[in-house]
Amino acid sequence: MTDKKLYIAEDNLEFSDYLATVAKREGWLVETCVNGDELLALLYEGSDPALALIDINMPEKDGIQVVEALSDLTRPLRFRFMTGGADAPILAAMLMARARSLSVGRNLYKPIPMETWIAVLNDEGEALVQLEDYPQLSAL
Repeated sequence: MTDKKLYIAEDNLEFSDYLATVAKREGWLVETCVNGDELLALLYEGSDPALALIDINMPEKDGIQVVEALSDLTRPLRFRFMTGGADAPILAAMLMARARSLSVGRNLYKPIPMETWIAVLNDEGEALVQLEDYPQLSAL
C-alpha cells in the first residue's frame, strides 16, 4: 500500500495537534486544516486513498457542508466524523455521506482517548488497503 494519508479538519488547534501527533507516531502522513473549505481543497488535490477526520462544528464550512460539496469527488476516501456536541448533526452528516455512497466509519466523540484513536487508525488503515485494492468498495 502507498503511505497511509490522513486529513484532519478541526478548528481546535491543540486537539488537532494531539490527533496528528498520535497518527504520525502510528505511521500516517497527516495534513491538518481548520475549516471545511481548506479540507475540500486538499481532498480535491490528491488522488490516492485517504482518511478524512472531520469535525462537525467548524467555521466557514462545517462537516455537513463538506459532505454536500463532495458530490463529484471520485477519489477513494474513508470518512469519520467527530463532535464534542449534540448527536443530531453528526448523525445527519453520517447519513448524508452514506446516501452519497461515501465510505463512512463510526462517529467519534470528543475527547478521543489515545487508545481509542490508535484503534481507529489501525481499523482505518486496513479499510484503506481495501479501498486501494477494490476502489468500488468506497461506494458501499
